[in-house]
Amino acid sequence: MESSSPLSRSKHRLRIPQPPSLLNRCFVFLSIMGGVYVFYLNHTVLQGSYMHHRAPGPQDISRHKRSLSVNDSFYMQATPPSGDTCYLRDKLRSLWMPDLHSVFSDPVSGQVVFVGLKLLRHSWHGDEFRCEFPDGQVRRSHILRDGRSSGYFPQYVVVLTCPLPEQYRWRTRFQMNLRRVTTNTSYTNVTVCTSGVSPEKQYKLAICTMVKNADSFIPEWLSFHKYVGVEHAFIYDNEHHENSNLTRTLAAYIKDGFVTIIPWAHSVSPYKTYLEVQIAHENDCIWRHKHDVDWMIKIDVDEYIQPMDVNRTHFITDYLNESMFDHVGAVRVQNWFFGRPLNIAPRGESVIERNRWRSKVPTLQNTGHDKNILRPINVHYFKIHNVKLGADVISADPHTELRLVHYRTDNQRARRFSLPKFSVRDESMVELRNAALSNARNVSAAADIAIETYTHGNNYASNANY
Repeated sequence: MESSSPLSRSKHRLRIPQPPSLLNRCFVFLSIMGGVYVFYLNHTVLQGSYMHHRAPGPQDISRHKRSLSVNDSFYMQATPPSGDTCYLRDKLRSLWMPDLHSVFSDPVSGQVVFVGLKLLRHSWHGDEFRCEFPDGQVRRSHILRDGRSSGYFPQYVVVLTCPLPEQYRWRTRFQMNLRRVTTNTSYTNVTVCTSGVSPEKQYKLAICTMVKNADSFIPEWLSFHKYVGVEHAFIYDNEHHENSNLTRTLAAYIKDGFVTIIPWAHSVSPYKTYLEVQIAHENDCIWRHKHDVDWMIKIDVDEYIQPMDVNRTHFITDYLNESMFDHVGAVRVQNWFFGRPLNIAPRGESVIERNRWRSKVPTLQNTGHDKNILRPINVHYFKIHNVKLGADVISADPHTELRLVHYRTDNQRARRFSLPKFSVRDESMVELRNAALSNARNVSAAADIAIETYTHGNNYASNANY
């Protein structure tokens, strides 16, 4: 749901509607019928869909275990490592149980959080789940229904929460069981680590994304967003640990404390798409950081948030400081494609320098290209482009406030993507990149001077004592 605000100032022109042609009518009809067929196929016909609508019979019980016992081999740590947090190596999956991609304790809200994905036919919100703690205490779970369909193959978020007994609230690690009462099936011995929230680490603006074999995009992307006000980056690595070079590529950013890399090479369930893993990481990131991140940018590494008001500073947070933003779910940022004409050869190693042209107008809103700057505390369910359940969304003006600069031309993982004609030369991103590089050099030089001064002072003191 959207609300009007000072950030929405687009001008509307009066247009006289023209009667649709026969060809257009046929196209609309075929599109509707195709959508109905896909929905019917995905939610009704697919093999195995009956499994969650009937009680298990003896033949099922003989083939499947009623519980999945979890051990330490199911877990990995982030980079840089922390003794207090852990992540699932792959999702938990068992018959008659939700597919769960993450579990952690949130000491601030006092609850255990499970994050997963489901199809429409799975009505987990209508089931009774129980959290069983080591001392015998039992707490009933709470699940809100996600029934909002979006995307070609709709996939729905499931976040299951249980109140924490007081003696477990501030523990950094413990084990418990999650049981589905109606079928007496469970995940047992699940290790629950703390979310990692710390009063010493509070971020006004952070960025969260998932990547796979996109190392060449990331350093410039990180440096740019650090310059415009991002204080920390949470990067979910979808490549298997043994094949990933990401920790080496971003070693300087990790050492500087600017980047955390989360292992996220989760597999895709049957009858779901790769978006399962992407949507799961988004909601994990939101729920883990409800209490230590005020604003969270959710974009890909070929997308950049560009401040557009020349009368403000270059910091994104300058646009988000008004009190009216305290209760919104997100600020929607409109997509604007950048690239180069077909007759222009790419020059330079920088994505920004190679793509100095843009389309005449931004992409229309609500066409699957907008991205968001979220308020995690006000979002319950999220999917790529939309707040599915949460507070209202306000749109930024792409001409005078914030826009999403999208460099899809150089993204080799998106070959079947329709791009507009790049006819307008626009140097504003190059100028902003150059300012970011100049600032980084000045900061580095100042740090070198400080180190040299400190070393010289210590040497002088040592010689004097000698």
